[in-house]
Amino acid sequence: MLQQALLGATIAVVLFTALPAGADRDAIALPADRANDSYAIYSLLLPKAPLDHISPTNIQDWNLAATTVAISDMNPAVPPKGELKAPPENVQGFNEAARDFEAWKNQRFQLDLKGFHPAPALPLLNDQQVNDLRSTRPPNVGIAFFSGVYFSNDRMAALVYVNVWCANFCNAGEWVYLEKQGGSWVRRSGILEKGA
Repeated sequence: MLQQALLGATIAVVLFTALPAGADRDAIALPADRANDSYAIYSLLLPKAPLDHISPTNIQDWNLAATTVAISDMNPAVPPKGELKAPPENVQGFNEAARDFEAWKNQRFQLDLKGFHPAPALPLLNDQQVNDLRSTRPPNVGIAFFSGVYFSNDRMAALVYVNVWCANFCNAGEWVYLEKQGGSWVRRSGILEKGA
């Protein structure tokens, strides 16, 4: 089974450090040559009701951090090769995406709802709003965080870090490996939904 072959697709429970002051300011727009595929991947991985199995109670109000996370925002800061193994049928694509991560791992990107396919119903939160929610911990609220998307040279394989946080102390993050098949991105490892 592919999920077993990718080994390391375990859910890593991580704690995010408080977002650094000014993180919105040092984030750049997604580069044009990365934007379409990045937003297609983010759209695929947005939290849905089935992800609520990671929290003790169902999350009713999901939010999305408007700024992606860099490696320095993760605690522990585990690179993709520290959690995932390359699939035997695409070692080169996986390794190229991991090298792309090394080149971009310190860069944060500013997300734009217009880039998503389709636009999500959940709001984008700036750094201050994220920190405020984390401080007040309203019940049944969750925040999804993404890293940048890191690609193989041919843009047919990708890695992205996904973290979901909720006010009732759930927090799960992991690397997800994807491949483009038939023009669409397909998750090959990572957070699995119930019944998947």
